[in-house]
Amino acid sequence: MADLTSTESGRTSSVNLVRSSHPWTEADSAAGFVLRYLSPMRRQLTTILGTSELADDALKLLLGHLVSVGFGEHKRGRLRDFLLRGIRSAAKSAAAEIPEAQRPTLDLESVTLESKQWLTLWRDGLLERAWRSLERQEHSTPDYPVYTVLHGATKSTPATPAMLAAQIASESGLKVDEATIQKTLVEARTLFAQLIADEVAETLEAPTGEDVKREIALLGLGKAFSGINV
Repeated sequence: MADLTSTESGRTSSVNLVRSSHPWTEADSAAGFVLRYLSPMRRQLTTILGTSELADDALKLLLGHLVSVGFGEHKRGRLRDFLLRGIRSAAKSAAAEIPEAQRPTLDLESVTLESKQWLTLWRDGLLERAWRSLERQEHSTPDYPVYTVLHGATKSTPATPAMLAAQIASESGLKVDEATIQKTLVEARTLFAQLIADEVAETLEAPTGEDVKREIALLGLGKAFSGINV
């Protein structure tokens, strides 16, 4: 079992890189699973096609295809690669339905599997999902403000726990003492890193710990694991 381990304030925390046992290739519904990633897909399609309206048309075509045939014979490798190929195909199909005089010129040469734009959109999408999961965790356990504390610390990088406590009280009305801030921040960082690892693992086929490490590094997500030994 592959772990990332860190020690902070006398506590040892670990992140299991392959905790998730639900890779995308085993999803019951291809379209249902892909709905998780509409945000980066829509942003990429908007860049290709020029308008959000055309992007939505292309998304409908892509999702309709997934409903009909699922992942098909291409169900292997990385989900982000599969989706970008689908995005390129859906963009061409959506553009072909537009009268030629109004049809946008598609620049698909720059939309590659390793293009900086796509990797950035994909990374941001995974981060958004991890933040939402952390927020849901807090909503289910209101006395455990992991989202509020970590989001506050990340947003403005306050210099001391006292400053972060004051900031949280001002913005949310939540009163958290310094000791709780320090304890919760350590735990929230570990939980957030675990959520990111889970997100990454689910987008890989039969991932190993090394696979997840490489994807984290390639996507530039290493900052979330700062202070954790790999």
